[in-house]
Amino acid sequence: MSQSHTSNPSRGGWKRHVTTTSALMLLVSAGPALAASGFTAVTASGDDGNKPSATIDGNLTTRWSSDGVGQWLRGDLGSVKSLSAVDIAWHRGNERTNTFVLATSTDGSTWSTAVSAKSSGTTANFERYSFSARDARYVRVTVNGNSLNTWASIAEWAAIFTDATPPAGTDRFGVTMLYPSKPGGEAWTLADNALADGRFDAQNPITRNSDGSWKMKDSQVRMSVFTSTGYDERKIPTYDRDVLASRGYMQAANDWKNIEMTGFVKLNSVSDTSDNFDWYARGGKHNDDHSGCEGSSYKAGLHYDGRARWQKETWHVSYEQVPYKPATSALKGRWVGFKSVMRNITVNGQIAVKLEMYVNENADKVTWKKVYDYTDAGRWGGDAQHCGGAVGGMPITWGGPIAVFRWDSAKDVDFKWLSVREIQP
Repeated sequence: MSQSHTSNPSRGGWKRHVTTTSALMLLVSAGPALAASGFTAVTASGDDGNKPSATIDGNLTTRWSSDGVGQWLRGDLGSVKSLSAVDIAWHRGNERTNTFVLATSTDGSTWSTAVSAKSSGTTANFERYSFSARDARYVRVTVNGNSLNTWASIAEWAAIFTDATPPAGTDRFGVTMLYPSKPGGEAWTLADNALADGRFDAQNPITRNSDGSWKMKDSQVRMSVFTSTGYDERKIPTYDRDVLASRGYMQAANDWKNIEMTGFVKLNSVSDTSDNFDWYARGGKHNDDHSGCEGSSYKAGLHYDGRARWQKETWHVSYEQVPYKPATSALKGRWVGFKSVMRNITVNGQIAVKLEMYVNENADKVTWKKVYDYTDAGRWGGDAQHCGGAVGGMPITWGGPIAVFRWDSAKDVDFKWLSVREIQP
């Protein structure tokens, strides 16, 4: 894990910035090497000492390499699954193009070509190669040289599975709910009179627009939403990460944990188009008190230029980040819906956190497009010891009393139809 200091990794003051290399895209239950890759095992036609297992170690600085046209790497998904894409991070992928064939198999003997293509040659991060959904247990990439030589070299790869569409209902605004609410669970929606809502703290002045939406004119926004219990620092007895993980919450059993956060925003004025909206939860206040250990969160970031990525704030201020993915076109001047979903799942017998991000590009309340899917299975980052964790990369599996709608570098934003719901994980 490499570490560096920067003045502003997330646009909100000085940050201790941890650059992550476990940047894998999707995921569901998988095996012991790196659950996020989707592969339980990998083999190869050969290697030069850089083993095939390096492609699922969550580290973009390691690689599998083998010389010669036709070298292949094969991954086992553990069982037959519905597969729709493969992400590959090519070693020195920003310096050369790779000619390759992706094939799949249900039995390891009969193979069907899914993709025959060349890499872009413009990035060493993940590139996604999509195809029509198909059943597969095994995935094989055969590399037929690159634009400089005959070496096959892959840093990381990941299987992208076909997601079942979650059952849908609608909230009180008529916005589609992607996951069902937990019966008797926590729920909050933006009140008609938001100024009188004791569970909503905009922290800066807001005004009502003629169309019923609200306007925020501040360049640093942190709008907090509390559970029905409210927030009381005195009721948080410990910030020890192992204790929080064991009991499942920070302040109370009804803390925001498995949730779907929704907001519609219209960006009217912006000073830095690389900045972003962040919908985040699983912690309390983000400040330097208690060594920053109250400030844990998963942050879904939708950037003003249309990119998206997840950040993991193990404590305030220690960040891990996955690579950017294209989500939509530039946001300025139009309404767009944005959802952040975080929910606990089980991966290889252990609790992990599935993180999903969706956009509603035409703001029709209905047409939601998934733009990011990532699973934190305990190999993302490595800084939880700062707050008593035994395992540095442990996922943030506990709830927190505050969910936050955040943005920076935008002095005029309209917003509406905000909600936070506890969902069935």
